[in-house]
Amino acid sequence: MKLKLIIDNNVLDKYNKYYFKKHPRARKVPIEKPIHPSINVWMILMRPAMNLLKQKWKDFIIWYINDLGYQDFKIGNCIIEYTYFMPTKRRADNDNMTPKFINDGLVESGFLVDDDYKHLKKIILACDYDKNNPRTEIVVYINGQINIEEVIE
Repeated sequence: MKLKLIIDNNVLDKYNKYYFKKHPRARKVPIEKPIHPSINVWMILMRPAMNLLKQKWKDFIIWYINDLGYQDFKIGNCIIEYTYFMPTKRRADNDNMTPKFINDGLVESGFLVDDDYKHLKKIILACDYDKNNPRTEIVVYINGQINIEEVIE
């Protein structure tokens, strides 16, 4: 069995409405793009800024999972495939797109039991290009079952 989660600009718009309703004095959107920041972006931040970015993404993912009604699924044996659809053809390295902050939100929301090696068996990372619809697609293969033909499309 697999579940597909898509983070796109429509999801961000919905989250931003929720966020500004909850924080009426806020002026800046918490999540600017539907693509998790690369390790090249967040590793050079000062520790407080990195923690703030991590917290914003974790809060967003918790909201997203709750909005989908997937909280407390407690998935404990899975493979997760992340595909980042970039808005430009600018070079991007798959290994720099580590989904650390997304995984933390998936655990905190109860969607995953944990993101350790006993529960999250494999992570597949891919980048692609879609000028008109930049997004992050997350496919969760539950019970660690994956059909390789599904991945190589």
